[in-house]
Amino acid sequence: MGNRIDRRIHKRFKVRDESFAFIENDSKILCKIKNISKGGISLLTIANAENIPDMFDTDIFVTGRVFYLRDVPGKKISESYLDSKSLFNTFIKRRVGVQFGELNSSQVSQLEVFLKNHATIEDIF
Repeated sequence: MGNRIDRRIHKRFKVRDESFAFIENDSKILCKIKNISKGGISLLTIANAENIPDMFDTDIFVTGRVFYLRDVPGKKISESYLDSKSLFNTFIKRRVGVQFGELNSSQVSQLEVFLKNHATIEDIF
């Protein structure tokens, strides 16, 4: 049971409370961003998250239209159901780990702006 080793290539960043994402399925699934890196994102689904596909696009945004990054390609790499007694968490259904696909140069630039302006470095293992 020794120390856990973090094998991620990119540092993870914790986001501010007003940062969200949509998983684009047949409809848009609203998610709260738990953390993000240059290589992927961890999402907490908030509503209508019954059928999350293996491959999908994600829109990353900050409320108030301060920031909006569209159509980030991604692949679901993990999914777990959450069982929490907290009042707020009664709306949260699952945690979904997403690995980003190939981003175009504009998306890479926008992601860097998001990390700089709406996130802070977080040491998580």
